[in-house]
Amino acid sequence: MESLEPHRVWIRIPDLPRESVDDLKASFDGVNFWFGNDNQIDPLWASKADIVFTSLAFPDSLFDLLPRLRWVQFTRGSVFELVHPALRDSVIPVSVIRTIDRGQFSEFVMGCILLWAKRFPQFFKAQEKRVWERIMPLEIAGMTVGILGLGAIGTECAKRANAFGMRVVATKRKMIDKPEFIDELWTAEQLPDLLSQADFLVICLPSSPEVDGLLDFDAFKLMKRTAYLINVTADRVIPEHVLVKVLKERWIAGAVLDAFPRQPLPPDSELWDLDNLVITPRVGGFTPNRWKRLIPVFKNNLQRYLSGQELDVIDKRIGY
Repeated sequence: MESLEPHRVWIRIPDLPRESVDDLKASFDGVNFWFGNDNQIDPLWASKADIVFTSLAFPDSLFDLLPRLRWVQFTRGSVFELVHPALRDSVIPVSVIRTIDRGQFSEFVMGCILLWAKRFPQFFKAQEKRVWERIMPLEIAGMTVGILGLGAIGTECAKRANAFGMRVVATKRKMIDKPEFIDELWTAEQLPDLLSQADFLVICLPSSPEVDGLLDFDAFKLMKRTAYLINVTADRVIPEHVLVKVLKERWIAGAVLDAFPRQPLPPDSELWDLDNLVITPRVGGFTPNRWKRLIPVFKNNLQRYLSGQELDVIDKRIGY
């Protein structure tokens, strides 16, 4: 009787540490792993691969290379822009890794709030000019943080803000029982209330077409001129020309942006020149412990796949 071929896993993650690759190989005896980029993989080997573990976009061209593909695992929690039409329209299940970075994101958000509240950008500029300039910091206890998108990241941000004594209001696509660390929880219909009340607006929405362009000029007209914007997740929730005008004309006091409509942000963007904007290059979820947390999740998912158990898969139409 002819023996079954071993499962083949293509590890398509350029920055995955070698020790993590070795850990996967040692943990799954009989599973065949390939670690490499698209231009490195052996087409004959790929033609028999059934699993792809990836951090990269999945272009339509890969389907010709992977005729036996049965499952794709991404390293991120929201992947609409990474799932191209052939994969989106196929029956191939797609899994994501949802919550390992919520702690890092929430720390980053609180750092952004304190950055503006304690006037650090002004102090940095004064130091560069050798000017002894005393500026009154803000007291964030009692101020309102509005969290747009109460998923795993938004929930962790709400907990941290509540611990600082802030008033927390949030929106969620589907209503749930209000957690005790949130003062007001609304659906999207009450977005104007959140915008008008927020001293700090924190965007924790997933990147998906349903939120593209959600915040336009009319939305910013509802906000306080003293408010600050922090966007850590949704790339296209605010069009770039809206961001430029709103910040340049100081409709709000300032912003920290870790997500942008164009990524990487090109040198020709006017956003680079704005003195009330802090630009960070998609590092809100970065941590030196990322792979230590992520690899065990994939190992558990892979074991479930190998044993025929049900997988946690996403709705590919929305990317999460």
